[in-house]
Amino acid sequence: MYWFIILFPLLIYPWGFDPYYTDIKTDYLYAFVLGTWLYLLFKRKYKALKPDKGDTTVVVMLLIFLTLIEISTAFSPNKYTSVYGLIDRKEGLISYFCYFSVFHFSYRLIDKEKLNKVFTGTAIVSMVVSIYGILQHYQLDFLPRNSAMRGYSGTYTFFDNPNFFGSYLVLVLLITIPLYLNTSNKKYQALYYSSLCLAFMALIFSNTRSGYVGVFCGLVFINMFVVLRRKQLWKKWATLVISMGILLSLINMTEQGHYLDRINSVVKDSYSVATKQSTGHEGSSRIFIWKNSLPLIKEYFWVGSGPDSFEFVYPNNKKNKEFLSNSIVDKAHNEYLQIAITLGVPALLSYLLFIFLILRRAFCAVKLAEGYERIIIYGLIATIIGYLVQAFFNISTVPVAPIFWPILGITLAKSTFVINSAKKQNGESLRIEYKGQTA
Repeated sequence: MYWFIILFPLLIYPWGFDPYYTDIKTDYLYAFVLGTWLYLLFKRKYKALKPDKGDTTVVVMLLIFLTLIEISTAFSPNKYTSVYGLIDRKEGLISYFCYFSVFHFSYRLIDKEKLNKVFTGTAIVSMVVSIYGILQHYQLDFLPRNSAMRGYSGTYTFFDNPNFFGSYLVLVLLITIPLYLNTSNKKYQALYYSSLCLAFMALIFSNTRSGYVGVFCGLVFINMFVVLRRKQLWKKWATLVISMGILLSLINMTEQGHYLDRINSVVKDSYSVATKQSTGHEGSSRIFIWKNSLPLIKEYFWVGSGPDSFEFVYPNNKKNKEFLSNSIVDKAHNEYLQIAITLGVPALLSYLLFIFLILRRAFCAVKLAEGYERIIIYGLIATIIGYLVQAFFNISTVPVAPIFWPILGITLAKSTFVINSAKKQNGESLRIEYKGQTA
């Protein structure tokens, strides 16, 4: 599990006819999950997956979510799609099962000593991905492109789509920041600083506004809960923030002000929507798609239309296609709206409650943690929040979800470890105090 999390972004096969990385990443994901389950069964180590007593509610909620997905699949008129997913999306029942599996593997199977090493490995791999993304922006990519991306000037690296690349960068940026703030080793500090600067440049080039908003919210959270309360971190934080500001300014100047205009468009689009002056084209036509999608919630309220079947229920009529330049809508471009329509509102509520329970566990743990561990847990919370924010404008996807779900698992694992350690220490101190009173 340790190596899978670290190397998954690089698991591609760029050769062959019309290479599409989502397909091959799905195959890698299936193979890893199947191999791990078989290993656990044959070695009879499945008992290792038993959740901690304090985490039972979280795991039960996850099983409820999986059960509701299975029910949605059973009632779907598009069963093949619901099981395997759309041909270029692959987010059917099997993929969801794999997400839940990697969550549980990361929660129970990663050695406690390796939990923090996962983040270092992720930061190193993100440097490779970010460098390739920067090169790709300047048309220096050396891997063959698929037919959909030939002639495309944006940055998408190994994720098939700049929005997916942006959601990956939200995760790696926010998970690397606590490592940078925590370390006193100059070499590691330089490593994390370089990783963050490269990832930030790649995020700018991805042109992904949802990624910008997600990282911004994560940075605000870290600033409020980590940096402001620790004066010893102010110098490091100022160095990082100023560096990001300089990078943004330099890149924006060389690109004729494009990226500041892109950032400002978030405010302008939000204002248009808030003042009811929307044309529908705000957010790359997301407002138009959402307005047409919302009525579907009532129709598919209980069990949804089936995993990954949004394309079959969205009104892709002539009028709507013309508004979107003859594009066919196959996703809601909002992960929560997507779940509500394809899996049903009960499934959405169970998913949100599952996330809430993990975050509640993490906030309980952060009160008990000290020093390094406290900052790491705060960083994990910021990472989850950043992903959830960008997901409001984006969708779940196979190239990124197998990284997000293990982060959830690691967050639960670290939180449980801290809480159990605190209980153990408190129990021992009470016993010592009791003995002292007896003596």
